[in-house]
Amino acid sequence: MLRINSKSTLESTEELEEVLKALANVNRLLLIYSLASGEVEKISVTQVSKNMGITQPAASQHLKVLKNANILIAHKEGNFIYYRFNRRSMEKHQKQIDFLFTCAFAKCSQLEKASCKHSEKKEE
Repeated sequence: MLRINSKSTLESTEELEEVLKALANVNRLLLIYSLASGEVEKISVTQVSKNMGITQPAASQHLKVLKNANILIAHKEGNFIYYRFNRRSMEKHQKQIDFLFTCAFAKCSQLEKASCKHSEKKEE
């Protein structure tokens, strides 16, 4: 049973809020899709800027937001910093999102069953 007021739920919710905020931007979603497509394993600010037709500062800001949400990690190669998925963190985020939606769908099912029973009683 989910305890809304528990410390661990609050911490988990705050983390999930950051992830959802990071994903709530069309450019960042496109960047995620680009990396997820498998065409590239890692991407630099310059590549993001060129591929998306945005300025390098804008590309850098989008990458920073995704990095701060632990969706991407950065590593330096020569003069460039490349970004790739943070698998471990993304697995954790997926579990949190799956748990949230599983609870919500379970509640929907309960309400639908109750609604059906209520409708059946009215028909009698």
